[in-house]
Amino acid sequence: MLYFSCLSSRSRTIVGALALSLSLLTGAAQAASLHVGIQDDPDALDPATNGTYAGRFVLSALCDKLVDISPDLKIVPQLAESWEWAPDGKSITFSLRKSVTFQDGTPLDAEAVKFNFDRMKTMPDSKRKAEITPVLGAEVISPEKVRLTLSDPFVPLLSVLTDRAGMMVSPKAAKEKGENFGAAPVCAGPYEFVERKSRDLIRVKKFDKYWNAPAIGYDEIVYDYVLDSSVRLARLRAGDLDIMERVAPNDLKSVRENADLALYSAPGLAVSHLAMNLNNGEGSKALFNQDPRLREALELSIDRTVINKVAFNGEFVAGNQMMPPSSPFYDKARPIPARDLAKAKELMAAAGHPKVPIEITYGNALSDGRVAQILQSMISQAGFEVKLLPLESATATQRFLSGNYQAYIGNWSGRPDPDPTLVSFFACDGSQNTGKYCDKAFDALLTEARGEADEAKRKQLYDKATEMYLAARPTLPLYHPNWFFAARKGVDGIVMYPDGLLRVTGLKPKN
Repeated sequence: MLYFSCLSSRSRTIVGALALSLSLLTGAAQAASLHVGIQDDPDALDPATNGTYAGRFVLSALCDKLVDISPDLKIVPQLAESWEWAPDGKSITFSLRKSVTFQDGTPLDAEAVKFNFDRMKTMPDSKRKAEITPVLGAEVISPEKVRLTLSDPFVPLLSVLTDRAGMMVSPKAAKEKGENFGAAPVCAGPYEFVERKSRDLIRVKKFDKYWNAPAIGYDEIVYDYVLDSSVRLARLRAGDLDIMERVAPNDLKSVRENADLALYSAPGLAVSHLAMNLNNGEGSKALFNQDPRLREALELSIDRTVINKVAFNGEFVAGNQMMPPSSPFYDKARPIPARDLAKAKELMAAAGHPKVPIEITYGNALSDGRVAQILQSMISQAGFEVKLLPLESATATQRFLSGNYQAYIGNWSGRPDPDPTLVSFFACDGSQNTGKYCDKAFDALLTEARGEADEAKRKQLYDKATEMYLAARPTLPLYHPNWFFAARKGVDGIVMYPDGLLRVTGLKPKN
């Protein structure tokens, strides 16, 4: 202060202007940081091993894919500018974007694409193996052309590549980091990884050499882990967050009435379900897992419409299939079964077990907690003795992925094509089939559907598949969430997609 008072009038004017400029620059820097509230703490951020929606959500900012979907579920270019199928459907050739680099400066070329497919198919803990089983390998045609060869025609391939199987990672970083790659991933997306604080935040910064850099409007994004949706909303209102995913249905009214917030929504592809452990360790020895009559009784004790009304104010869609009713592959001939307590009790008596213990594991998000309590109330009336086991989100996910559960409330963000969902959950080697349901006839049906180009015939095959998994009940689909995001009015460029992932390209502060 003493120094400033000794300056001339002109000098004080200059210093004041500089101070104002610094203040404006500081404000601009703050505006260039986007805080996004996410409900779950992601698992490893490696596209080959990741198995959660939260992981997909963050990876979408870090790792571009060969192709993506549009909001109306069409396949659109991303790292691949174009592609061409062979006449026999047993290969597809991708033409890659020119001069694309990974975040470590190495080129994204055909050799890198080949490395990624080899890696996904050979890594011991790869969750992409089952998704790309028909892919025999990748052949380098030129630096900018790569051909995938297939064992059989694989119609869903492009749809599969709009998810983690299509995300390309740096071969150099993957080799150097090995099994630790997921702790600090290196991809070719708009943002590069900076840091992760467990159960707190993930920070990423703008990748200046991104191929579509002009579409990136924020210098950094911070993904804040905020389990409780009400707390996420409170932090959004306070300006501590700029965007929050998964607004709770009972909070929608308050968001709509808040002049500082904007609500974004889209019909979802997701499904929430009660998974059964049929053949994986101690959890599979539970009575209801061993006897299909008890699983049928369990389903008959549930009223899905009531779950939707009570837990979600009717804002979601009750459902009994893995694909939502909005999907062209939904089987209208198999609607939601009505609740029938009398028949449920008859089945339990016929099985010789009028009282059946059941432990339901779930992540301690508010929505899953509500569903768990409603399920407990409903199925207890049929004679099930229900124990609820709420766990921290990451712990619950790990127990599901390791098969350490009897029944588990799971959430799957869905895919446009039924193949990735049905293969992941019901194929004998499916990455999400942690309850170890296995039916070779079902696998054969999925293989046949993969090669059927005629849409009507393909629908018939998936109808048969639906009939089979509904009868076996390796999981009980409960409802299909719609996506509800909220944001501060200062955020521009949000576009909602049916897969529930936030596309960061196009996001920017409003002028």
